[in-house]
Amino acid sequence: MEQVLLPLKRRVLRATSGEQALRTVLRENVAVVLLDLLMPGLDGLDVLGYLRRLDQTRQLPVILITGVGRSDELAERAFRLGAAGFLIKPVSPWALRAQVEALAALYTRIQEHEAD
Repeated sequence: MEQVLLPLKRRVLRATSGEQALRTVLRENVAVVLLDLLMPGLDGLDVLGYLRRLDQTRQLPVILITGVGRSDELAERAFRLGAAGFLIKPVSPWALRAQVEALAALYTRIQEHEAD
């Protein structure tokens, strides 16, 4: 994933578990979060649920990615929790870059507008 996002010239932070992802998002200034549904510890849906309950991350765009299970049911759960996107592996590099760039730009504009 990181290689696919390099052309965007954005800083990419990596976490190897759901707990680490939460800590990273809360410590760093991020514009988009990509979560795999299957992660050690908290899964992607759990992390998304936590992010939606916190004021500082409630509007942060989150894209969930999966390669297993019933994708329709998982997508429905993800969107009900507030996901901004849902991708199925193998992920098209173009689709991933397009979604990340669009959501990051939108989130940045919203943050700038709220700061004014």
